[in-house]
Amino acid sequence: MMNTYDAAWPLVPLVRYDQSYAIAIGKWMLNAANAARFFYPQYMPDDHETIPHLSAVTKGVIGYEGMIRHSSYKAHEHLKGPVAQGDGPLWVPGKNPEESQFSVYGSGHVGIFGSIIRPTNVAGILQLNLLATDFYHDKAWPSFLYYNPYSTTQTISIKMELGKRCDLYDTVTGNFVARNVSESAQIKLSPQNAAIIVCVPANGKTTYEAKKMLINGIVVDYMFQQKNNKP
Repeated sequence: MMNTYDAAWPLVPLVRYDQSYAIAIGKWMLNAANAARFFYPQYMPDDHETIPHLSAVTKGVIGYEGMIRHSSYKAHEHLKGPVAQGDGPLWVPGKNPEESQFSVYGSGHVGIFGSIIRPTNVAGILQLNLLATDFYHDKAWPSFLYYNPYSTTQTISIKMELGKRCDLYDTVTGNFVARNVSESAQIKLSPQNAAIIVCVPANGKTTYEAKKMLINGIVVDYMFQQKNNKP
């Protein structure tokens, strides 16, 4: 569980600097967010977890340490995978209680997902905040990754983040997808594709520095020159 949450920490902000990873990381995050609920006993079927009878101690917010194909415990080797369990009782046999299969330290890392993920108006398309875990980034405009898992084009609604009129720039295509927007904008996302939308001040000053594109002196697109062969 902790490894899943922690993987999002560096992977999601990575796409700000190299948008070629946008589809892969967008797809991974959607699947990870969907599957993560099975770490928690209230979502995993009882016949796929080792101690469902003790789930009350979790208060609905503490999950199993992880999921495994076949249980490590002889008493639970009959369970069909995936099996939710933890290693606690194996660390000090006979002394660590069964409840130590629930992971307090791992569950605490759910805040990483919580800071990154927001729903959109389309079920299954997430808004992923690229700045939430990019702790040492320079000045940046609000930036979000969207991935469309569907086989059809979807229209998503994007709310403005600056409190003033914005232009929306997609670093994947190197194009502005909306201009002079005050509250929200509708953008189309093609099948199984991703967009990285940066919300910048409307009519901002565009400049170029080496391979980067900046608006009002703040980098918007780190790979502009390779993508557009400009300026």
